[in-house]
Amino acid sequence: MKSIVLLAIILLLSACSYNQAPAPLGRAGEGNVPATQYGSASVETYAIEKPSHEIQTLEYEEPLQAEAVPAPQSQNQAVVALVDSAQQQSDQGKYNIAASKLERAVRIAPRDGQVWHELAKIRYEQSKFELAISLAKKSNLLAKSDLGLQRNNWLLMANCYEELGKPDSARTARDNATG
Repeated sequence: MKSIVLLAIILLLSACSYNQAPAPLGRAGEGNVPATQYGSASVETYAIEKPSHEIQTLEYEEPLQAEAVPAPQSQNQAVVALVDSAQQQSDQGKYNIAASKLERAVRIAPRDGQVWHELAKIRYEQSKFELAISLAKKSNLLAKSDLGLQRNNWLLMANCYEELGKPDSARTARDNATG
């Protein structure tokens, strides 16, 4: 009886390794894509939890409004569906669910600046202003030719700086948005 059980285990284990390709060899940290292909720009991110409080509407001498930006131009339908669903959740005030959906979209399309911007807007709504600034900066790095998206990122950063009590940084961000 023991020999039958042993034989069954051996057959099961040998079936698990059937027709599997060996793992590729390489050095630790070595990637498949050269780093120079994507550039060497980096963005610092901050995971800072701030207590929730009501977000005040900021008023300025010349109010600048973010432009309505359409859904991302991604070819990936999963990303488009995630962003649409996140916008619906955000409209209902379900920011944690919206953030979760956008984080999935970022994992699918990490080079899509619009997705990073949408996540930055959610973080702003959650009063995570430092994180929102960091995400908006990342979006700007990816939105090299999309001036409307860059403008919206700068305006979002300006609002975050205002909330953080940094009027000089907010003024600089607003100047970048107009200029």
